[in-house]
Amino acid sequence: MEQRAERVAQLVREFMEAFILSKEIGEKLASAELDFADVDRLVGLAEGSTLFRLKEECHALFRIDDAEPQADVQAEELFDLAVGALYHEGMKFREGYYTTAIYAPRLERLIAEGSAAGPLAGVFWQAFEAGRRRMLESEAETEELFRETRDQLLIVLRHMPESGAVARSLLDYPERTEKVFDTSLRALLEDVYGSVARGYELAIQSLLDNGHFTEAEALLAVPEVADSRTCRAAEPFARGMARYYGGDDRGALEEFEKWASKGNRPALWTQRAHRVLSALAESQEDSDGDMAKRAKKLASSLTPPPT
Repeated sequence: MEQRAERVAQLVREFMEAFILSKEIGEKLASAELDFADVDRLVGLAEGSTLFRLKEECHALFRIDDAEPQADVQAEELFDLAVGALYHEGMKFREGYYTTAIYAPRLERLIAEGSAAGPLAGVFWQAFEAGRRRMLESEAETEELFRETRDQLLIVLRHMPESGAVARSLLDYPERTEKVFDTSLRALLEDVYGSVARGYELAIQSLLDNGHFTEAEALLAVPEVADSRTCRAAEPFARGMARYYGGDDRGALEEFEKWASKGNRPALWTQRAHRVLSALAESQEDSDGDMAKRAKKLASSLTPPPT
C-alpha cells in the first residue's frame, strides 16, 4: 500500500509539473517566444516528456480490466481517461506547432525568394494556415483539459487513504501547489485531510520514517503545527537525529533525552534512536565518559522488551 502511495505522490508531482509547463507554453505562444524544446518537455513519445510519463504511470496504476463499481476506483479510472485525453490533445498541439514553426517559415522564405509559386505554393500556404488555427484550438483545449483533469485529481486524492507521501508532494513547493490547484495551501489541506495540521502531520511522519530529518525539522517549525500534540512529541526526535548526523553529538543526546520522556515513540523511531545512541556512546567512551554513560543508559531504556 505504501509503495502505491509513493507512486501516486510522484504522479501528483508529474501532474503539477505538466500543468505549470502547459501554462508557460500558452504564455510563450501568446508572446511569440515559444521554442519547440518547451513543447518537447511537455509532450512527446519518450520519457523525457512529462505528459508521456504521466500517461504511462496512470495506465500502470489505475487501468484495470474488471473495475469494481466503487467510488475510488471510478475516480481513478476517470482520471486515467482524462490524462490520456490530455496526452493526445497535447500531441495534436505538438504536431501543429511543429508544422507552423518549422515548415511555414521555410515556405515563406521560398515564396519571398521566388522559388515557390503557383497552385502548389497556394495549397501549402492554406494548409499551414489551417494547421495554425488547429494548433491554437488544441492549445486552448489542452488548457481546459488540464483544469478539468486537476479537478478530477482532487477527487482521487479525497478518496485515497491518508498518505504521508502524497501530503509531502503537496507541501514540497507550496507556491506551485497553490498555482496548480488555484487555492491556498491551507484550503487544499483542509479539503483533502480535514485539517491543515493533519496534512503536515502525515508529511512529517513520512519524512521521519524515510530518514529526511532536517526537512522534517523544518516542517515542524511552521506555525500550522504549533497546536499539534503529535508534532510537538515528534520534534525532539527529529532534532536529535538531525543534530547527530550534523555532527553535534551533545545536542543530539539532549534532544533524545527530551524525546524519551514523551509518549510518541513509534517502533521504527525507537530502533533508530537506539542505534544512534549506541554508536554515540561508543564514540564518546574515551573522550567524554559522562556523556557516553548517559547515551548508553538512554539506549538501554529504548531497547524493545524481549518477546
